Amino acid sequence: MPIRPLSTELQEKAVKELNEEPGKQHDALENIREWLKKQPHLNVREDDQTMVAFFRGCKWNLQRVKEKLDYFYSIKSFVPEFFDDRNPFSPAVQDALKAGCILPLRKEDDPAAPRTILIRMLKRATEHRVNDGFKLILMTFEILMNEDDNFIISGSKVLEDHKELSLKHIQMVTPTVIKDALTFLKSAYPVKANSFHIINAPDLFAKAFDLVKPFISEKTVKKVYVHTDESFDEVIPSSILPMDYGGTGGKITDLIVEWKLKVESYRDWFMQDYEFRSDESKRAKKPIPDGLFGLDGSFRNLDID
Repeated sequence: MPIRPLSTELQEKAVKELNEEPGKQHDALENIREWLKKQPHLNVREDDQTMVAFFRGCKWNLQRVKEKLDYFYSIKSFVPEFFDDRNPFSPAVQDALKAGCILPLRKEDDPAAPRTILIRMLKRATEHRVNDGFKLILMTFEILMNEDDNFIISGSKVLEDHKELSLKHIQMVTPTVIKDALTFLKSAYPVKANSFHIINAPDLFAKAFDLVKPFISEKTVKKVYVHTDESFDEVIPSSILPMDYGGTGGKITDLIVEWKLKVESYRDWFMQDYEFRSDESKRAKKPIPDGLFGLDGSFRNLDID
């Protein structure tokens, strides 16, 4: 697909903050495609819009784009439990969709605003494997990567509702899962979270956050805000907040139906996506050893020209 035109405000942001040079995108795309021809182990989506998402997520740094592309498609081979069977109609994904565990909220009026994503820690989520919940998060991110330029260029704000957080949630999430999930998002996905806003946090939240802290930087910790009252209009406009949270952005039930239909519309895309991953038997350089992650929780180095 061709590169979508941006609004004036979003294009200015891409130029100022991401080093984008309008008119030179296609030269960069041809450079990365020439490099991909020399990577027999990688089978990637090479359409313009996908490639531009990676360039924007890497501030048009060619070397970083190479690294992120290799990570992105390699993790799908090395950690298949998060990427196999991404059929939106599978029972586990359907249940998560019906519950509304993760919901991108409607766009703000500001054409250059980041996208806000609501994540709800629901009691019913404890009835499924934590892998299934994270799988839906990644599916959601990939749909937004395909469709939402604000998500790529301006980033995201994450609103987390912990009203139903329980000890069972915490017991389900092992340090390995936390480490892998955070490493995926940081090293492989061309997206950024600008801030995390926690609401309805029980006393148990502090214990849950202590599990995550060892795997995130101090810079990221400073992006986490715990709201102790119901007023957070300064960071998330009431116009996009669901009515269930005191806003005017529609009912949660309506948002659930809308997003469920959106994810289901991607069935064929996700079924085809299984093919886009690395084949380590064809990697020209030294293959990555078993276990993609090192003991320190970071990706093992990939040998990239």
